[in-house]
Amino acid sequence: MLYSTAHVVTERPHRYLKQLVSHMGRKVPTELSEERGSIRFSRGGCLLVASAEHLDLIVRAGAADDIAAVADTITRHLLRFATRNPLTVDWRPLVRPATTEDDTALLTLDRAAWTAGSEIPSTRAEERTAYFNERRKPETHLVAALGGQIVGTVSTHRTTPLPEGAHVFGLWNLMVAEQARRMNIASALLSAAERLAGAQGAKKVGLRVLGTNTGAIRLYEQHGYAVEGRHIDEFLIDGTYVDDISLGKLLVPGLHVCPPGQSGSGVPSWR
Repeated sequence: MLYSTAHVVTERPHRYLKQLVSHMGRKVPTELSEERGSIRFSRGGCLLVASAEHLDLIVRAGAADDIAAVADTITRHLLRFATRNPLTVDWRPLVRPATTEDDTALLTLDRAAWTAGSEIPSTRAEERTAYFNERRKPETHLVAALGGQIVGTVSTHRTTPLPEGAHVFGLWNLMVAEQARRMNIASALLSAAERLAGAQGAKKVGLRVLGTNTGAIRLYEQHGYAVEGRHIDEFLIDGTYVDDISLGKLLVPGLHVCPPGQSGSGVPSWR
């Protein structure tokens, strides 16, 4: 999947949210709540999230032409509702490569995004002054940004320097800011990381996750990752033994990574 976003500054974000979703609901399936809405077209979909002074739009589709078509439809209708208060709708990729200039923002995100159950506490014991280092390099990272603010990141690179394992990449450091969750940011980062890994020759992508991080496990399974191993009682965290789970996904169509009788496939939703 491909993702594009527009950060629309307006004094009437909730009004435009309701107008746009209600109007499009006459023709296509939609969902609407007080703060967000979704519109599903045959070529893709759009998530709309209203905040105090802006409206975030996130378009998802399988191809660049479909992204452009959905974004154009949303833009034309939104501008039609805002004739008295002209709006600027500037579409940009939701996910981009990280740069060294992102270090401060990523360090702030790293300090805030991890929660109990999703991390190993001892890794937080040392107070870092920078996010990037010899192990974490900008060239292996992608970032998601809304309105110029970094709200998520992920890293992908080879898991081993051995030539026999050059086709296997790993995913690390998938994080999404709390205020940007349930906006498909994690899905966009996963899709972009898989494309980046595939472009560098990856045939398979793997990752590790604590057994207590059930939300992350569910997300990965929705994106086609399957459990390949469970390391029982691998860590002792706050007096409780926690499993370490490895998941994998083959990027080559027609091959199977799932154990017999199991399936990790699924279609991500806006929820």
